[in-house]
Amino acid sequence: MNVILYNGLVYPQVPISRRPTLVVITGNKISAIGHDIKAVRRQYPKHALINLKGRAVIPGLVDSHTHFYFWAMTIDTVHLDGTKDFDEALGRINEFRKKLSPGEWIVGDGWSADSWSDYHLPTAADLDRVTAGHPAALYSKDQHTMWVNSEALHRAGINKQSRNPSGGQIDRDPITRQPTGLLREIPGYYPVIKLLNRPDKNSSEKIWKRAARIARSRGVTGFHSMDLPEAYEFFRSLHNRSQLDFRVCYYYPVWMTDELIERKIVSGDGDDTLKVGGVKVFSDGALGSQTALMKKPYLGNKNNYGLAVTSRSELKKQIAKASKHHLACAVHAIGDQAVDNVLAGFESLSNPKALRHRIEHLQLISKADIGRLRKIGAIASMQPSHCPSDRELIKLYWGARGKDAYVFKRLMTEKIRLAFGSDCPIEPLDPLAGISCAVNRTGYGERGGKFYPAQSLTVAQALHGFTVGAAYAAGSEKNLGKIAPGYLADLVILEDNIFNLPSSQIYKTGVAATIFNGKVTYKNSQSRLW
Repeated sequence: MNVILYNGLVYPQVPISRRPTLVVITGNKISAIGHDIKAVRRQYPKHALINLKGRAVIPGLVDSHTHFYFWAMTIDTVHLDGTKDFDEALGRINEFRKKLSPGEWIVGDGWSADSWSDYHLPTAADLDRVTAGHPAALYSKDQHTMWVNSEALHRAGINKQSRNPSGGQIDRDPITRQPTGLLREIPGYYPVIKLLNRPDKNSSEKIWKRAARIARSRGVTGFHSMDLPEAYEFFRSLHNRSQLDFRVCYYYPVWMTDELIERKIVSGDGDDTLKVGGVKVFSDGALGSQTALMKKPYLGNKNNYGLAVTSRSELKKQIAKASKHHLACAVHAIGDQAVDNVLAGFESLSNPKALRHRIEHLQLISKADIGRLRKIGAIASMQPSHCPSDRELIKLYWGARGKDAYVFKRLMTEKIRLAFGSDCPIEPLDPLAGISCAVNRTGYGERGGKFYPAQSLTVAQALHGFTVGAAYAAGSEKNLGKIAPGYLADLVILEDNIFNLPSSQIYKTGVAATIFNGKVTYKNSQSRLW
């Protein structure tokens, strides 16, 4: 596409003395930014003209932590987000079951015992009441606990004699020792995952198109994927046919490290559209499931410090092996002890800055550990939209330790690189909503009641995390994340200017058009730009 976008307000994420009003795109790259449409028109006489009518233009938005493939393939499952009580959740499952063929799996997500009016840890017996013999598996909202019914337990071979796998847990009745139907962390519910149906190729591609359109309508031009290996093969198939149309940075699960070494796969393999980021490692669980690994116990449960999905010593070994073979590590760590363990793993490397290592989530970090993080140069890959969602759980389980949770401003002040994402499907794939959360630290549209407001970011700082920060985390900062000559033409044209809106209204901002690699991949027909 050869086009001049003019009469707009351009936010290029580079130092400027005067706000540009136009962008020139030639093919798949940005040729120029500037102010003088007449001079630019003389230089590019054959380029089409698009009048932005005052709209803001920002770099393409990249979500730095997603389970995009999983989200896409589960769009048509049962979703329990927003259920007010346990009975409503059961009712939603029952209605979903009626649409299925006999014996078909009931799969879903989004339940949270903490969000129901009456706290209730669900059981297999509860689920049996509404599943009518169908096997059923439902992820909790944080995706760290799976609620299954008796048929699913039976098919997975999980029973009274089953032992807790390393890094996982099977909840049991304290008297009978029978599994209750709650399986915690991937090692705990992996026997069930292996049994779940996978959509065939035709179904997968139809579902993908729906998910891709949703993402593009929200200004997404790229994402970092923490999915299982089948996702990478799916992305590669699309890319080989020039149908991917997103910048994808993929992280393999750490258990594939030996295979990756044998295949000589390293971080950075691939191209500007699809590349290998490294390996995804788990240090602990999650806040909602009370499995995030803590230095002090959870409030109300003096014996619970969370769960080390990977022990401190094993974490060091995994990080060392991957790094030795040029594979960057993206390590999930939510609790402060988990973060401490990850830092120790990076500190054991001879040169931790040699690769783009990352700590995913980093929801709670002790002040004393921030200097360690800065010294090793690891990226803080965080999800602003988790902050308002988790604030009540933080008060309930961590109490005053909440002052050290989601410390965006503190980390930025310490010059620690931030890359922002959503952890989709745990939170919606919506970077503009993420920017709103980083700025406001409240629920969408709420006024007042900010969660530790001193940690709020400006709009420009929050946008940086979804553009420049995301590009740096993927090793693509030389040609992505900014609107500058020579950079790839990934842009978003906004309906409203997030820099001028009341902060409480940022989340409502619409996207007029999304441009990927110089091609319009989404346009709002109401905007009438083309």
